[in-house]
Amino acid sequence: MFVQFALSAMLAFSGPVAPRTSSVKMAAPADKSQALPWAPRPVNLDGTLAGDVGFDPLGFSSKGIASLYRYREAELKHGRVCMLAVTGMIFQELYSWPAPEGVFKAPTPLGAMATVPAFGWIQIIALIGFLEVASSKYQGRVPGDVGFDPAELSKDGINPWYAQAELEHGRLAMWATAAFLVQSSITGEPVLKTTLDWVSSIPGNSL
Repeated sequence: MFVQFALSAMLAFSGPVAPRTSSVKMAAPADKSQALPWAPRPVNLDGTLAGDVGFDPLGFSSKGIASLYRYREAELKHGRVCMLAVTGMIFQELYSWPAPEGVFKAPTPLGAMATVPAFGWIQIIALIGFLEVASSKYQGRVPGDVGFDPAELSKDGINPWYAQAELEHGRLAMWATAAFLVQSSITGEPVLKTTLDWVSSIPGNSL
């Protein structure tokens, strides 16, 4: 990045340069994957969907457009759930809602789940089922659009930057959720505590 910045600064003060012609022409790699330039681009990954860089080593996109859209909807749904989950796992370590003794009180996320009363699980499952049914028949503008936009961020159309950001954050959150659960299950301690303990153990760190 520094080299690119330096070259840009030099060119900005070097004045106009006459264009150079060459007999060698670079073929546009339209048939190659952006993520894996040496591999062919999957047929159905034409760049239409946000985040599409032609990466599909398991061939999920080859099952057809309908299946591809279902996979994208599932990816966004899981990403959204995991973004909430990551936030919740960190938040509950910093603050715990008032509750009866022994309920929602545990050092790890899975431990806290084990303290949820049966009626609480019924409410959770009922809410999940309602949201699933309510969104299943909604015809959105793109896969993952379920008509929920209280901030009206897409009233003038879906912003490609927002769509890309949501997808990337969702993918990161899915990895983070898995890492949080594994880390807390192995150590038996909350995520932030074990992370800060590890940082403080680095030689020369005064945290």
